[in-house]
Amino acid sequence: MPSISNFCTIMRMACEDWSLGYDQSNRWDIRDGGECDCSSLVIWALRAAGFDVGTASYTGDLSDNLTARGWKRLAFSITDVRAGDILLNDNYHVCAVISGSGTGATIAQASIDERGRITGGASGDQTGGETNTRKVYTYSRGWNCILRYVGGGDSGTGTLDVDGHIGPATITEWQKQLGTPTDGIVSGQAKPYAKWYPRLTSVAYDGGGSTLMQAVQRKVGVTPQSGVIARGTVCMLQGWLVLHGYDVGSDSAGMLHDGTAKALQRSLNDGAWL
Repeated sequence: MPSISNFCTIMRMACEDWSLGYDQSNRWDIRDGGECDCSSLVIWALRAAGFDVGTASYTGDLSDNLTARGWKRLAFSITDVRAGDILLNDNYHVCAVISGSGTGATIAQASIDERGRITGGASGDQTGGETNTRKVYTYSRGWNCILRYVGGGDSGTGTLDVDGHIGPATITEWQKQLGTPTDGIVSGQAKPYAKWYPRLTSVAYDGGGSTLMQAVQRKVGVTPQSGVIARGTVCMLQGWLVLHGYDVGSDSAGMLHDGTAKALQRSLNDGAWL
């Protein structure tokens, strides 16, 4: 089943955890120590996350193939981007939004080789920036569009993958069940508290709290309801999940890791938050 959450995680892994270089002549050698270019990386990550990409092979045919398979082509506005989006210039470049939203979003991309060229360099990331993550930006030649998944699978419209990654689809389903606005993002959070929820990947750190988190805090018994997630909220969430029959595994109290994330996804699949 296709998963936007997995797509974001895979792109982050390739660009942050791996030593993945850039080379248009060896663009499908995608592995730790290998090489890619901007479009081969995005296409490979989509396939790895379960998406049908048709015959897509480069920036020029990506839009046609994806819009025929559950993606929507939207006009680009940097304030509209959100995790899971693909930013595309049909002729020159493509990247993926892997977390956050608007001007606070983070993208992952393959950029250029260690000599500032498109081919001929050594395998692997020689500079730490041949593939990279960074704050979202407006491409110098312009983004022609945002490609956004609106189809089935882990898109917030059907059964969630129980994969332990709380991305846009899981957040959207949570928002739907609690009756808050649905945008797939937990907004208004405080960056210092992010250490308590490493499996939450669709977050905006702009202060002020989140209406979704206020609703969650009311549901699980947190007082007052600030809408900001910290250790206390995670502890109460874990207690609520266990009370309702969802095992959080070996997660430490107050740490939203794999077990708690999967328990949350199972509870959402069961409609437990309605």
